[in-house]
Amino acid sequence: MATVVGTDTSASVQISAHWWPDGKETAALVAQAAEKMDVPAATVIVTPGPVTVRQVTLVARREGEEETVLASSASSGMPPYTALLTGPLPPALLAVAREALNGRQGQLLVRFDGVLGTDEVVRDLDVGEAMSDAPADARHVFLTGTATESPTTDPAAPAATLPLRLTVALGTAPVRAVDLTGTDSAGAPWTVTFSPGGPVPEQLPTAESLDMAVHGESGKPYRRTLRPGASGWTIDEAALGLVTVTCQAPGRTDGAVVVLDVWYEPAGDGLPDHRTVTLGKPDWTASWLVASAQDDLGGELVIDVTETTAGGVAVPKHTVHSTSPQVRV
Repeated sequence: MATVVGTDTSASVQISAHWWPDGKETAALVAQAAEKMDVPAATVIVTPGPVTVRQVTLVARREGEEETVLASSASSGMPPYTALLTGPLPPALLAVAREALNGRQGQLLVRFDGVLGTDEVVRDLDVGEAMSDAPADARHVFLTGTATESPTTDPAAPAATLPLRLTVALGTAPVRAVDLTGTDSAGAPWTVTFSPGGPVPEQLPTAESLDMAVHGESGKPYRRTLRPGASGWTIDEAALGLVTVTCQAPGRTDGAVVVLDVWYEPAGDGLPDHRTVTLGKPDWTASWLVASAQDDLGGELVIDVTETTAGGVAVPKHTVHSTSPQVRV
């Protein structure tokens, strides 16, 4: 799928691509291999090679000029190595993108950079060539004359893409990365990966739902289903199955020290968590997120409480168990 949206002075481009041979290309490779080995083509079995795709880049070309990188992304990490590339489109390259979407070759390229064994692999896919064979509903150009004019009334526009908001700071939350997977209008799968400091597309294709794989620092990722809201796609704490834990120690006086050693054990596919927090004045409260993979805590908090009074007297250590994310110690 390919989309250009915006105005003549401010536009963006979005390309959904995958690196995988189609039936025709696979048949040709099998025929070549069979001829070379002098065996019947029916006996040749083709399997994916050990390819690692490190980066996917959307590149624009104008005759006589250097290439311009419009967007980059990680791939899905496994065949068919899908990627969703979104980036701003300079006015000087607007015509290049529009011509490519209309089938002109050599204008836009999706470049896959990877490694096969010890060999560097670079594969360029021509957007114009792909669009020349693509159905009309796989390419969209939604432009207005100026930024103040109303958008075109092309009936495909509302259904093509929806805005995306990512409101969770990956890397500070227990979630370290998110893989979002769907299918384009032609039924081809795509995956976009969100990681700390990585690019976030402004739009994603419209769908009833998308599949999310949520990764922590270690262990097995868990899955969630993302559904669009009235304002589009929103990846927030609730969508990721994150719950806020709040521990309070009311009634303590200045000079006291309250230290909590907290373990969280999810009941399902969430991410275990262990941390040590110190409560102090003025509110004697600490809050953080845990990944329950559910809409509630969905597990148990086990809290060892170590306390010293303002006078320096050690309070006997005790343990609190809670199935609620709101805890008083």
